[in-house]
Amino acid sequence: MRGSQDRIADAITAFAGTMQFVYPHAAWFTVWILCNLGLIGHWAVWDPYPFGLLTMIVSLEATFLSTFVMVSQNRQAARENV
Repeated sequence: MRGSQDRIADAITAFAGTMQFVYPHAAWFTVWILCNLGLIGHWAVWDPYPFGLLTMIVSLEATFLSTFVMVSQNRQAARENV
């Protein structure tokens, strides 16, 4: 039986594997980089090149997403063993 944590992990994993996840991320990264290169205006720069804050955020997201994927895969492997 799946618990609420398993359902959440499965839902996040299912969504992260879609283009609906990719498109907003691509747009967000583009806007972030354009702002922080000063192309929108120097008033919009909050994370100048080499984008240390963006790097940290992306690394945290990757850590959590990989954990959710592993949880879902472990659940699937347990189901296959039954």
